Amino acid sequence: MESATGPLTLAILGTGAMGRFWADQLHRLNPWIVGHIAPPYRVVDDGTVREVNPRYLKWHESAPVVPEVVLLATKWRKMSTAFQWISSHAPSSLVVSLMNGMGQEEALAPLQKVRLCMGATTAAVTRQDREIPTIIVQSLGATTLPDTDDEQVNYLKASPLSHPWQWVHPDEMLRMRWQKLIQNSVINPLTALADCPNDALLTHPIWGLAEPLILEAQRVASTAGIVLPNDMLTRVSTLLEQTHGNMSSMVQDVRDKVPTEIDAINGYLVRLAGPHGFTIPTHEALIRLIKSLPTRTETIH
Repeated sequence: MESATGPLTLAILGTGAMGRFWADQLHRLNPWIVGHIAPPYRVVDDGTVREVNPRYLKWHESAPVVPEVVLLATKWRKMSTAFQWISSHAPSSLVVSLMNGMGQEEALAPLQKVRLCMGATTAAVTRQDREIPTIIVQSLGATTLPDTDDEQVNYLKASPLSHPWQWVHPDEMLRMRWQKLIQNSVINPLTALADCPNDALLTHPIWGLAEPLILEAQRVASTAGIVLPNDMLTRVSTLLEQTHGNMSSMVQDVRDKVPTEIDAINGYLVRLAGPHGFTIPTHEALIRLIKSLPTRTETIH
């Protein structure tokens, strides 16, 4: 698909697991990838091994042309770096976020000319960086974005994607983002504390916290006018089974001793609950436990 000035130009921010995943999935768009870890990247997917070698930019570098679309695939600890890159190099582009957690709108609000497209993905990818930067695709999951009347959105909808995206009404997209937030608020911290792959969580004693976590999160969602399915516990269990071999991003962060995304996931729920006069103590306890784990100041993405 081409825009009025030629092929759609795309920059992917982040060279961690998800950045590499999207560089592979969107390779037909010939994207730039921006971050600290240079390609090529090895992709292990359902027994096959391939190499992806996107055009590469360091965080201080700009693309030869201003990208029409910027895909946010960073961790939250890199949000300020991503903000500065967008501000300097793509200040009026369409920014598509598939990050974990919530609060991207507030974080990017000062970029007044940027248009935001807030989506969600359940793709599960594990990073393994030994001899060559590698990702193991555990599940392609589903990737969903809001179907808005935007020129670049229309280009993306018609683009040759390796794994097609789903496009839904913006109201439905918000509900799906909340559903993913709640799934992440259970899976990520519990697997991080248990230090286990997703499916092992179902038989771990800490799984007993899943139901109170979901009930507390649903109460917060209701204050935002979000109606969620009544079977969220079953949905979380099913997602754990579907991504059975995956190590959640929070497990990987804890093992790497880098700051986690707990503030953008469980912390987001706690911040919304406070003004409504109630607390969500199970989420608050998990935040304290995750933050008590050792970290180091430097980052690897």
